Amino acid sequence: MRLPNVLVLGALLLSASGWWVDAQGQTSIPRIGILAAEPGGAHKRSFARFYRELRNQGWIEGKDVAFVYASVDSDPSRYSEAAAELVRLKVDVIFADSAPAVRAAFAATRTIPIVGQDYTTDPVVEGYAESHRRPGGNITGVFLDAPEFSGKWLELLKAMIPGLSRVAVVWDPSPGEAHLRAIEGTARSFGVQVQVLEVRKPEDIDVIASAFRGRPQALIVLPSPMTWVESERLARLAMKQRLPATSMAPEFARGGGLVAYGPKESTDDRCAALVAKILGGASPGDLPIERPTEFALVVNLKAARALNLTVPESVLSRADVVIQ
Repeated sequence: MRLPNVLVLGALLLSASGWWVDAQGQTSIPRIGILAAEPGGAHKRSFARFYRELRNQGWIEGKDVAFVYASVDSDPSRYSEAAAELVRLKVDVIFADSAPAVRAAFAATRTIPIVGQDYTTDPVVEGYAESHRRPGGNITGVFLDAPEFSGKWLELLKAMIPGLSRVAVVWDPSPGEAHLRAIEGTARSFGVQVQVLEVRKPEDIDVIASAFRGRPQALIVLPSPMTWVESERLARLAMKQRLPATSMAPEFARGGGLVAYGPKESTDDRCAALVAKILGGASPGDLPIERPTEFALVVNLKAARALNLTVPESVLSRADVVIQ
């Protein structure tokens, strides 16, 4: 079986720190399995708050804890084998970053604690937990389980584009259909036609424009590990096609997209605090599942000017960040 590439990198990182995973997958310090789209080095840069909070909680890499990285390199079909390998290595806790990562980790083990960061799934409906307050199983974490949140992206575009009637939606199916169904429902209520553009890997982004039916008036990028990592690439595509576009990721607006709306700050540090509690002896079934509580609107006025679009005061007055 082809192992996920970065599991090898994970072992090398442990070796460089003076620790090594032996044939039985054992080390003398606890190990956190990182199940993510990005390789270890990129994950450490993107999720700096996670690693900083672990240090603040007294878990120092190479001294108190080690990391085993299972990256799928933005290929969601590899989550199952990556999760299975972390289970085989008997890591002490798994940090599953994204809906498909959580799904794969839960399918792979009911005993190893899992801390999930998932902005798509309702953990109770999915069967991960008995309740948010007391999960009862081996999963806790931070979940944004409100699909209607997606409709706000369409509401923002409609406020900025008079007569909006045709929208293209970029959808990676790996997290599921919750956001897509919410967008389609909001679109129906607004009388807006939606064309769904399915993407499964970064290369698919390059051919999106060739799949347009007619001329869409705007573009919405639905969240997934891959589309988040490729935020700037998607923003460049939108500007090249002269499309007002929105996404959950703030990097999308900073990279040239018109607007982004999502959690105000990453919840990586909250996930790290939950991991630290589990390493300290807490059961994930006793740790309440959390939700993002604050959200931020990022508006790129430079992109608006390039699109000859006027952002109404009703949107600007709500913006937390305005890029000039």
